[in-house]
Amino acid sequence: MHPILASFSIGGTHVVLHSYATFYVLAWVVAVALGTVAAHRSGIAWPRALLTFVVALVAGIVGARLLDLAVNWAYYAADPSRMYQPTFGGFSLYGGLILGLAAGAGLARLLRLEVWRLGDSAVPALAVGIVFMRIGCFLNGCCFGKVTSLPWGVTFPYGSPAWTHQLLTNPSGILGFLVRTQPVHPTQIYEIIAAAVLGGLATWLAVRGRLPSGAALVVFLLGFTLFRLGNNYLRATLPTFKLPGWFFPIVYLVVCAVLAALLAWRMRSSPRVVASPMEDATRRL
Repeated sequence: MHPILASFSIGGTHVVLHSYATFYVLAWVVAVALGTVAAHRSGIAWPRALLTFVVALVAGIVGARLLDLAVNWAYYAADPSRMYQPTFGGFSLYGGLILGLAAGAGLARLLRLEVWRLGDSAVPALAVGIVFMRIGCFLNGCCFGKVTSLPWGVTFPYGSPAWTHQLLTNPSGILGFLVRTQPVHPTQIYEIIAAAVLGGLATWLAVRGRLPSGAALVVFLLGFTLFRLGNNYLRATLPTFKLPGWFFPIVYLVVCAVLAALLAWRMRSSPRVVASPMEDATRRL
């Protein structure tokens, strides 16, 4: 856990770089840049691609905030000013993905862009963005897992969110101050690995032309959602989460069903595998 990356002064102004905020900003900037470059390389005009990804990012931030408000309403109801505080806390990933993808697809249609090709260009952007965000979470100590005895369990220090959670949920109460924090599942690291592997696989499929346009994006989202379904059972449940325990599993299952149907439709609508320009050039040689 390393919540503060750096602390320094510029012209008499003290600047503190918090890990969570820094890596979230990096995730947003790098994702937009990477998506724009990938779209341009696929033949889409970069100004329109850039505009689409920026709009999708803004919508995604709003969606992530709205879903967090919904699932942690007790926390915000206790102090309504928390809804408007300009902090980097309080985001739920799938709220951002759903609203961001919807906004991006809608704008792409208005700009008469090839939506499915643009979607495939978004795969590396989404994967890298998730990796950066979860690095920020790990360094900040949030989004931690349940207690585990596995050898790769991570022990966060005193005063960390994991320590506070264990103290509040420990039946021994105040005795929690006298014992060291128990190791927990590094669910942030699990998510980093899943995003990197699935993003790499989907990007490879798109580059090799093994799937119809847009199918690589659906493959990535379906695989990552299935992973999140399993990882959900390893994450610690915060006291502010007042919804039933089945809420997120049901949401993930519904999303998986929709994505599976969408993937089947894409495969049926474009059954013929078309070689990529790179493969054609290789064959001619």
